[in-house]
Amino acid sequence: MIRRAAKYVLVAAVGCVVLFYVAFAALLTASERQWLGKAPAHASIDVRSREAHELALLDEGIDSLVTRVRLIEEAKKSIDLEFFIYELDTTSRLVSQLLARKAAEGVRVRILVDFAAPVFKLRPAYAAALRAKGIEVKYYNTASYLRFFSVQHRTHRKLLAVDGRSAIIGGRNIADDYFDVSERYNFLDCDVLVTGPVVAAMQESFELYWNSAWATDPESAVGDLGTAGNFLETRAPERALDLLLRRSDNTHFSTTCNDLHFVTDYPGSGVERRRVYGALSDLAGEARTEILLESPYFVLRGDGADLFRGILGRGVRMQVLTNSLRSTDAFYTVAALLPTLGSLNRPGFKLWAYRGDPLPQGAAPAPRSRLWGVHAKRGVFDGRTSVIGTYNIDPRSANLNAEMILICRDNPALAAEMARSIQERIAQSTLITGGESAEGIKGLLRGADAAQVAKMAASLPLVRCFDFLL
Repeated sequence: MIRRAAKYVLVAAVGCVVLFYVAFAALLTASERQWLGKAPAHASIDVRSREAHELALLDEGIDSLVTRVRLIEEAKKSIDLEFFIYELDTTSRLVSQLLARKAAEGVRVRILVDFAAPVFKLRPAYAAALRAKGIEVKYYNTASYLRFFSVQHRTHRKLLAVDGRSAIIGGRNIADDYFDVSERYNFLDCDVLVTGPVVAAMQESFELYWNSAWATDPESAVGDLGTAGNFLETRAPERALDLLLRRSDNTHFSTTCNDLHFVTDYPGSGVERRRVYGALSDLAGEARTEILLESPYFVLRGDGADLFRGILGRGVRMQVLTNSLRSTDAFYTVAALLPTLGSLNRPGFKLWAYRGDPLPQGAAPAPRSRLWGVHAKRGVFDGRTSVIGTYNIDPRSANLNAEMILICRDNPALAAEMARSIQERIAQSTLITGGESAEGIKGLLRGADAAQVAKMAASLPLVRCFDFLL
């Protein structure tokens, strides 16, 4: 009797799980169908110019921060910032103090920051403190988590535009981790400073997001601002960092690009609003010999896997650099990669996992942490075309997030410099698939501690069901 009852309970439990899954899948399908419609149009979301543009590759964190500081200091009319993450730490405080000084000089300063709960820090009290200094702040997509699909859409764009003449885009948010100054963990990232006509389109795309229905004003803070009120006060760490920046040798690779293409997604959820994935797919279709990519997360679903197989089927060689479990800041992306390793074992394809150690110091300031991970989103096609932006190789970037990229065609010098940088990081990586020395899963997990492995393993069942959110 007890066994029969237990059997019925088990069957009922399994039935409930299956029913939930079917209902969830049906809801997902219905929601995705609602997204399909006429694609919005705006002049700023896809602009290609064959006029001369000056580009500077910002490969090192301190260099990128120095360039940001100098660009902000030179502003005369406007400074617009859009980021997925705006931390409350030494770097963000330094940047905020500088923005406040420029606002006091009469420069219009605006910050648009994403409202994603797991990473959101710039709460209304801090926004009020900034507003008191003349800085305008808006949040992107404050939808309730009860709106399951709408809340998944985030702006992952990262932009600093000054006076409509110069801009920085790339992988870096505003936080210590992105500028080589964290004592715990730092990202190996990359940005590009661009000066020229395309910057006007970048500026217009910011206006599009700033004025969209997805951007809202923070709620007014009530009462004493407390800690938020002290956020813009100069402290010893900020003075020390400011001194370091002033002494840094702000040298980087610079070039002129005569064929520059800016592409960004349209604000709002819906696959018809995603433009960056299509632009990258077209670029991959143009490749004839080789593609070299760097992405902190490497997650392929059906359409992405088909795209990769098609590229390899044409005889194009591919190399991808991503993170190992030890070096990543998102263990669940490794869980999503693990089951696909077998299908990636194809002729002409190599996958590398960064081991987590700092790069050789060279001329750069001494590393502040012992653990590093790659975070750049960039690629080199046929040794002539370079791409850099905010797009990760994952379903979230393809279907959910708002992203942006910059493509420079027919510039072998820029392509060679970007490839050199990626290869420098590959030299401190493990080959996961693509040769006799490939280490597979063992290499992907090497160096990770027991807690990381346990979390990754525990996330495997959920990752299989929710990989479209990664």
